[in-house]
Amino acid sequence: MATYQLDFINKQAKKNPEDFIIQCEQHYVNQIELVAEELVNNHKQKPIALLCGPSSSGKTTTADRLCSSIKKRGLDVDTISMDDYYLTRDTYEVPWDEENGVYDFESPLCMDLPLLHEHLKKLNKGEQIPVPTFDFAKKERTDKVKPLSLSNDKMIVIEGIHAFNETLMGGLEQFSSGIYIALASSVDTGKNILTPDQLRFCRRAVRDAKFRSASVESTVKQWKSVRRGERVYIDPYKFFASYAIDSYLPYETLIFMDILRNELKENELKDAGLTQISEAEKLFSTIDYKNYIPDSSVLHEFIG
Repeated sequence: MATYQLDFINKQAKKNPEDFIIQCEQHYVNQIELVAEELVNNHKQKPIALLCGPSSSGKTTTADRLCSSIKKRGLDVDTISMDDYYLTRDTYEVPWDEENGVYDFESPLCMDLPLLHEHLKKLNKGEQIPVPTFDFAKKERTDKVKPLSLSNDKMIVIEGIHAFNETLMGGLEQFSSGIYIALASSVDTGKNILTPDQLRFCRRAVRDAKFRSASVESTVKQWKSVRRGERVYIDPYKFFASYAIDSYLPYETLIFMDILRNELKENELKDAGLTQISEAEKLFSTIDYKNYIPDSSVLHEFIG
C-alpha cells in the first residue's frame, strides 16, 4: 500500500496537471497490462477471471480495461457484472443490518441467486445465457439482456463484490483466476492519514449522487453498513486472489473534495467514522482536469 503526501499532490496539480494526470493513469494501466498478460498465458486452464473488490474500487472499469488488454493479445473475452443480478427493489424484503440499523444492500440475498446459479451452471457447460441488466437509478431489472457463452478460444471476466464467494460461484472458482481490485493507497495530509476506506467513501458519495439518485447524506448513513458488508462478504475470501490491482489515482481526491466540499456535514461524518475527511477537505487544492482525463479513466465510473 502506497502513502502519498498531500503536499506532493497539490504541488503536482498546480505545476503541470496534464502530466500529473497522465502519470497517475499510466500507473493504473500498467497494473492491468501485467495481469492481462498472465490471464492470457493461463487461459486454457483458467478461462474465467473473477474480479472482486469492495465498493467503489473501480470493478466495472477495471473489468472493461482488462477485456481490452486481453483482446489486444488476440483472445476473445466478455464480461458479466454480478450487479446485474440484483432483484427489483419492490419484489423482495431487503435484509436488515441489525448492527447499524439500516438495510443491508450488500447481502447476496438482494440478488436473484437461483438465476445466477442457473446461468453459472450453463456457462460451465458451454451453453449460452441471457445476462440481465439492472437499472440502479430506478432500482429495477430492465428488459434488456446480453447473450453470452464460453468457448475454448474465449475468456469471461465476472466482476462483483461476491465474485470470490465459493458458495455463490457454484464450483467455477476451480477454473478461474482471482483478481482483487481495491483502492489500496492512503494520503498523508500532514495532520492525519486519509485511509483507503475514507478515500473510497469520497468516490462512492460522488457516484451515488451522480448515478444512483442518492444524496451524500444517505451515502454517509449507509457507509458503516457497507463496511460491515465488506468484512462479512469479501474479506473471508480474499485469499482466493492471485493478482491485486490498486485503482487509486493520486489526483482524484482533489476532484472529489472539490465536488463534495459543500455537501459534507461534520457531525454526520463523525458518526460514520469519517471525521478525517471533514478535517482535510480544505487542505486539497483544485485541479484543472476536464480536458485531461482520458475517456477510459476509472474516474468516469464516479464523476461521469
